[in-house]
Amino acid sequence: YDPSLVTVQREDLFRLDPELEAKLADPAMHQGKRLRRLLTTIFGPDLRRFGYVGGHSTTAAETWRNRKGDCLSLTVLTYAVARKLGMPAQMQEVQTAAIFDRRGQLDMVNQHVNVLFFKSHLDLLEEYQGRDVIIDFEPDFASGRKGTPLDENGILARYYNNVAVESMAAGRLDMAYAHFRAALAAQPDYASAHSNLAVLYRKAGHDLEAEGLLRRAVALDTDKSDVALYELHRLLADTGRTAEAREVASRLESRRASDPYYWIGLGLKHLQEGEPRRAIEALLKAREIAPGFSEVHRSLAIAYTQVGERNHANDELAELASVAGMDKVAMLRRKLGLTPQQP
Repeated sequence: YDPSLVTVQREDLFRLDPELEAKLADPAMHQGKRLRRLLTTIFGPDLRRFGYVGGHSTTAAETWRNRKGDCLSLTVLTYAVARKLGMPAQMQEVQTAAIFDRRGQLDMVNQHVNVLFFKSHLDLLEEYQGRDVIIDFEPDFASGRKGTPLDENGILARYYNNVAVESMAAGRLDMAYAHFRAALAAQPDYASAHSNLAVLYRKAGHDLEAEGLLRRAVALDTDKSDVALYELHRLLADTGRTAEAREVASRLESRRASDPYYWIGLGLKHLQEGEPRRAIEALLKAREIAPGFSEVHRSLAIAYTQVGERNHANDELAELASVAGMDKVAMLRRKLGLTPQQP
């Protein structure tokens, strides 16, 4: 364990680039419509200056210079700018469908964060005035639902966890171990850091310690993710504890049957693999469990369009409009080449 490998401390994560700090020093930035000014300064007048790029988390200053980042990077940058302008903002973790990404021998699963501005803190002349505003960065996961609030230590733990996972995939096990330890120091009850550290322990042959971490992760993360349960099942099966493995498998099956995020993730996986019919089957199960989820209607509209069922696609867009607003529907309708239904 070499703690000196962790070179980013909490204030480093949120420190702004000098160029951006100079922009924020303009007195006009502290006058009316600060949220609009904030978004325009960071993301440009058309809000498209920054590109979403998954798989690598960066500090606020690095994200500004790179003009791209994952959801955590863009969340950190937006929050840091809001903090500089004296605007209360809440970083939050939002439950989403599990999307897996294979890197070498590791399967990565997404966790999603974004930024919430409460209506009570918005300027009276703001066009968003009268409602809470969630700033999201990834169209596949964007949602208007509130998530679990994260303080600066919570987001720092997730940054360290991401660096650790990247390092583990690259074979830098010393770097991974240092950052997993740092993540747990920043937030001791962060379930993902426990389960990911367990994967590292298993690679080093420490199955007993890994099992303890996985059982801790399962206890901490009772209703959000199946990842820790899945890893625990694999450990028990690999070590010949068949009866215990069956018990965990039964728990996994029971949870997935009633978990809309499992079916959403399965539907998105089928869409990515070019199987829209199978995607529709999974997404319809998700819609039955959670009829108000905008991402379900959005994905169903895409899947129905791909199989040529345009009337069903328009039905889903109508449902999407009722929960997400007409602006998002209009953009998606143009993208899919669908015309509005006639009354």
